[in-house]
Amino acid sequence: MFDVSAAQAAVAMTTSLSGRRKIQRREASDVDDLVADFGFLSVNATARDFHGFTKEMSFARLVLSTSSVEEMPRFSSNALPPRELGRELVQRCLREMFSLYPVLTDTAIFGSLDAVYQQRGYITALHRWDVRLSFAIALMSRSPSKGGQMYRDAVRHASSALEDAEAVILPGSIASLQAILLLVLYSMLDPSHFNSWYLIGVASRVMADLGLHQDPAEELRVKEPHLILRRRIFSCVYTLDRAISLAYVRAFSFSDDSANVAVIPNFAIHSSFAGWYDSPAEDFASTSDTSASQLLGLRQIQSNWYQKAFQSGREALTEPWQNRSSALNAMQSWARALPKSTPNPLKHLFLSEMFFSNVLVLSPQQNASLLCPYGKAILFDNAVRYSEVTLSMCDTSHSYNCCTNLDILRSRWVGEALLDILAESPTAIYETLDPAPPPLPAGSVAPPVLRQRGFVETIDEAIKTITRIDQILDALEIRFGSPAHYNTFKTISAGTVERLYLKRQHHYSSAMVQPNELAFDHPQNEHAIGGSVPDWYGLSVAGSYELL
Repeated sequence: MFDVSAAQAAVAMTTSLSGRRKIQRREASDVDDLVADFGFLSVNATARDFHGFTKEMSFARLVLSTSSVEEMPRFSSNALPPRELGRELVQRCLREMFSLYPVLTDTAIFGSLDAVYQQRGYITALHRWDVRLSFAIALMSRSPSKGGQMYRDAVRHASSALEDAEAVILPGSIASLQAILLLVLYSMLDPSHFNSWYLIGVASRVMADLGLHQDPAEELRVKEPHLILRRRIFSCVYTLDRAISLAYVRAFSFSDDSANVAVIPNFAIHSSFAGWYDSPAEDFASTSDTSASQLLGLRQIQSNWYQKAFQSGREALTEPWQNRSSALNAMQSWARALPKSTPNPLKHLFLSEMFFSNVLVLSPQQNASLLCPYGKAILFDNAVRYSEVTLSMCDTSHSYNCCTNLDILRSRWVGEALLDILAESPTAIYETLDPAPPPLPAGSVAPPVLRQRGFVETIDEAIKTITRIDQILDALEIRFGSPAHYNTFKTISAGTVERLYLKRQHHYSSAMVQPNELAFDHPQNEHAIGGSVPDWYGLSVAGSYELL
């Protein structure tokens, strides 16, 4: 006798299998398209011509295998912290990371937090992913040392999040792109396990496939909340791609010309749920809207000159100093426009990035001899200021800590640029007390004013700057672990410092010291030319250093 129920069950099973196969084929097609354009991804030769995949190949595994440095450890227990502590960690992540890179709104992250802890309703893999990685980011940002308790807890939460990677790292949705961006933020704090440059490349490609780099046509009538989400996520990808590419001194994942997205005046990452925040003294709500916008403004300036200098066109720039001067003045104007209410830790972060950018603008692409004496003096001043402000950021006892692994790369670049100009032509820094700026076309913005230093003061400042960069790399190596970067600079800088000490000693013992040089060495006459130290940026920042 014909069994109707059995036949219906067979049809249902066949339909279910057919649906899953369609989903799998669609994802396979998406992965094939993505891999075709991932020029920087290394795909196993056995998978090169593979169409469709089994459990051995998926988009998540492809992303993780190419971006992983070391395999994440396994933990026997992945228990959640007490809810109050979890809430505090989420607030810290919002304050220290999402205020600059608003990947998630506080509505979304606190909603995920409630879902995970209440264990009621519909809990998704994305909820667990968002909560666990937010915990990991908050803990890693405050971890004083690699291998410490906070570090181990952060890695444990990240490892727990990766258990849901197959369900959240998928091509074709903004939610999955947000999941990848969370991993990018974590990778900037844990370079031992992930390479941020590969991850932001993946995120950029997914962003482009979603079309977020182009605002939708007006006739499509996209709803305002969705349009704001698109623009916010694009801005996060943009700011992270520029930050990581500049730190590595590599090409951007996409050019400015390829994007056409209206800038959001303020990134609104917080909502009206004021009860979620515990520390009104931190004044989080008043700064979170503007911090990301200020950082985006800096990234746009950086992106403009970096593309001109390194990756736009095949012909050399005809007026290299004019372009450098324009970039320096643009960043100076940006710094002057920072709100006076910006908290000191954020000012430190912004100024550290700006001084690094100035050094990068001034660094010759081939050798230091291509830079004029005036350019070398400006580079020297910016290296000094960078070392002062960045060293102040390395204290993990502060309530707001924003150092990442990128600061190791930036510090090494600044240090090596300083060593290059000291080794190539020391007389340009030591003995030319007031080098004249190169001629500029009529109507150009005036170049920055040099800070005047005497011969001995310049040598002392060079020694202090090298020492401070050593201390920065030392502190960050303890936190993030990058001995190769640290040891290389340490070895090279030791010989330079020794030569500087010998040069200063020879200066004092020489009978050929000129009276005008001695005048500059005297503290009372230190700023005789120009009357006072020029204030480039008009900012008052608490700290042991003073701005140019």
